[in-house]
Amino acid sequence: MTLDVRVKIETGFAGPAAELAAANRRHAKEYLSKHQLAPAQIAAAPESDLRLVVVVPCRDERDLMVTLEDLRRCDDPGCAVEVLVVLNASEKDPERVRAQNRESLAAIESMKPVSDSHGRIRFHALSFDHLPAKHAGVGLARKLGMDEAVNRLLAADTRDGIIVCLDADCRVERNYLTSIVAHFDRHPQTPACSIHFEHPLSGPLTGWHYRAVTDYELYLRYYRWGLKFCAHLCAHHTVGSCMAVRASAYVRQGGMNRRKGAEDFYFLNKLMLLGGFTELGETTVMPSPRESWRVPFGTGRAVTEAIGQAAAPLAVYAPEVFDEIAALTSKVQALRDDEAMVMATLPGTLRDYLKRQNFRDKLAEIRKHTATHKAFESRFFRWFDGFRVLKFVRFATDYRYPRVQVQKAAWALLQRMDLAPSSHFGDGDSAALLAHYRLMDRWGRRIRLHPEPAEVNPSVP
Repeated sequence: MTLDVRVKIETGFAGPAAELAAANRRHAKEYLSKHQLAPAQIAAAPESDLRLVVVVPCRDERDLMVTLEDLRRCDDPGCAVEVLVVLNASEKDPERVRAQNRESLAAIESMKPVSDSHGRIRFHALSFDHLPAKHAGVGLARKLGMDEAVNRLLAADTRDGIIVCLDADCRVERNYLTSIVAHFDRHPQTPACSIHFEHPLSGPLTGWHYRAVTDYELYLRYYRWGLKFCAHLCAHHTVGSCMAVRASAYVRQGGMNRRKGAEDFYFLNKLMLLGGFTELGETTVMPSPRESWRVPFGTGRAVTEAIGQAAAPLAVYAPEVFDEIAALTSKVQALRDDEAMVMATLPGTLRDYLKRQNFRDKLAEIRKHTATHKAFESRFFRWFDGFRVLKFVRFATDYRYPRVQVQKAAWALLQRMDLAPSSHFGDGDSAALLAHYRLMDRWGRRIRLHPEPAEVNPSVP
């Protein structure tokens, strides 16, 4: 639906920053006119220095206010902040879901804007209680909220605002907002970032529940570092409640998708391929460790399945699959000049997969449309992206490398990277392994395991 937002465009100034700001406004208006699914939901004008908008999908959440109170208590980031809670329900949801959403709506409307030593933060509720069942889900809820965030930032005439995604069952640290603003200031070229997260590993739930959470988070970090071992551009976490994106990058990449699951994976995969994607380790999001069947992926679903399997250990992709990926990603430059030589040295499983993907035809197309090694490498990684890598990982698991216990896999990967700790724990201690991987994720972004591939420039033909 077209949204007519009239914003006065300044004239009479010059310079790259001003030209970029004008271009960002133009792209935002074009995006909204083509892709926004609902009219603007908020009538009140935003504050003139609005820079940060936090989008929180919420469906049948009893503990929403815990999350919102965490945000209310955050330190002042030096700009106005808005929190958009997207209350959503499918047309086929039972009435109790809408009843809970109405309770949340009343609670949000009772929250007054914070205008004291903690900064200026306003809370808004967007209510979508009869979404079409075919599309209703977390992806659509995120899109509705993020598109509204673009509208709010445009109305505030913000030069390049930041859109943050959080979930309604997360906790955040006091420095959450300040760290996000500082991170984007410190990295002016980054289109988006992944925010450090840690699931609670103790509390009122059973010991087995927290062991399942520990194993699942260890798997997430193991897979991310497996991709980093391969020096792949998509070696970042794709957790929807722990991501932030520049509004300009959001609209230029076509916004959020409407997937009911893995919406974060597909969305962030596009942004990572722009190059310059970063990790924010100075603050922490604490996602809920609860069980859930509401989405086909994620912590809640994984924990539910793990608990249903009694004491069965979590089995994950074998570390050998990353050895095979690295055999290709480490030879991308040589691939342009001597395809036959590179293909002859690749492991058999990877060669079989590439053949099924018509790799030689794709390689010829990439070579035809690129004039330099850098352009070739950029276009190659746009093809061999995070989704296609995951398809190979699953292919190799089905045909060559059986799954292994997560503890053994995580330990073996540390040894491959020469990052195994000198302490006495080995491949059987999930908690100690997770603590080590958490430290690597928080501070290890400074570690360069391999020469990093050239950043992908989307303008390269």
